[in-house]
Amino acid sequence: MIDLNSARYEPTRTIGVVLPVSVADAIEKQASSEMIGKSAWMRRALIATLRREHEAA
Repeated sequence: MIDLNSARYEPTRTIGVVLPVSVADAIEKQASSEMIGKSAWMRRALIATLRREHEAA
């Protein structure tokens, strides 16, 4: 399992993500409505997914 508290201090790796245009547009709209950057919104979504998977295991 991933320890999210220690993971935030690890070196990072940039990965390319390919999304359907409708998904990219929805992310941009949601990020704009929350007045945060798209990258911050994506990071939040990924962490939430990792936490759900960790709790389910």
